[in-house]
Amino acid sequence: MSFNQRIASIATSGTLYNTYTTAKSLLTSATSTGASAGYISLPAGSLQLGTEIEINFWGGCSWASGNTMTFSVNVGSTSVYSSGAMKVTTTGGTLIPLRGSILLRVDTVGNGTLATMYGLGTYWGRMIVPAGATAGADYSAGSGVAMGPDSAPAASTGFDSTVANTLDLLLAMGTSSASNGFQLRGYTVDIRGNVGP
Repeated sequence: MSFNQRIASIATSGTLYNTYTTAKSLLTSATSTGASAGYISLPAGSLQLGTEIEINFWGGCSWASGNTMTFSVNVGSTSVYSSGAMKVTTTGGTLIPLRGSILLRVDTVGNGTLATMYGLGTYWGRMIVPAGATAGADYSAGSGVAMGPDSAPAASTGFDSTVANTLDLLLAMGTSSASNGFQLRGYTVDIRGNVGP
């Protein structure tokens, strides 16, 4: 069956996270956060070949020169997408708008670790330095937008699509500092294409 539906959104801003490096959920890492409404479960068997999941988000980003940021998406405990480590400009800033859009497509389905996805993300913000560019001041070296990953497409790590799985957006910082942080301000998830069971 062909389908298009918004399955998650948040009505209030999430928690501001800084001083960390390990990938942190932007939806659930704090016990009392407005963003936890975006943490949803995909029903068992709902992902079929060709199903697309589109995640759109924006927030306030703080950064200091030399930091990197890596956005990722988990289905259950399995990472199915990573932006790769994106460099930031040398200018630095505090809670400046950053927008991201991640598109995932189900490539295989099945139990155990048979299900896989392909993913691509696009990120906009004055702090973003595209892959291959040397970090400079804001808007130098073509900064402001990047796609990730910047390598040939590859299927994700396998997961079990026959059971219910949570969907989560995470962010890792390259340097732990109070100057490197992110606060989720908007988040939506749309599912379309082929769904089942």
